[in-house]
Amino acid sequence: MVSDMAKRKPNIVDILIIVVVIVLAAVAVLKFGVVNKTESSGVDASEEQRAYTAFIDEVRMATVNALHEGDKVYDEKTGICIGTITGVSHEPYMKSVIADNGSVTEVEYPDYYSITLTIEGPVIEKEEGYFVEGVVEMKANSEMNVVTKYAKPVMKITSISE
Repeated sequence: MVSDMAKRKPNIVDILIIVVVIVLAAVAVLKFGVVNKTESSGVDASEEQRAYTAFIDEVRMATVNALHEGDKVYDEKTGICIGTITGVSHEPYMKSVIADNGSVTEVEYPDYYSITLTIEGPVIEKEEGYFVEGVVEMKANSEMNVVTKYAKPVMKITSISE
């Protein structure tokens, strides 16, 4: 015996539901699959290798020794490689203190160092600023958490070459 459901024909409501589901699926694929890739990759902007300088402050010698030329630097939040270290220099960390007479002087903070990194990476220049892979924004004087193979410092980008 054939059930009543098998004999039933689709009505206009069933057809409308199917059409709406197909349209919603097509819009989702278009929005998240095609449009965002175009926006995030910066199709109208060309990616070029740029050198930029970053500064890491108040770290111990273990962090200084953990940063090497040739190491890749990754953004901690996104995991995107923002470049390769091409130069590392360090100097003793200087801290401002108030002297007995009320003046401010710079003194060397023992066992702490300041590091200057030169990093080269693929940067896209857009109207809004500089971006790595169209996602990670690079701003002068901005701090960002980064990760290398051996260290996880907070660096401040000081300059981006033209």
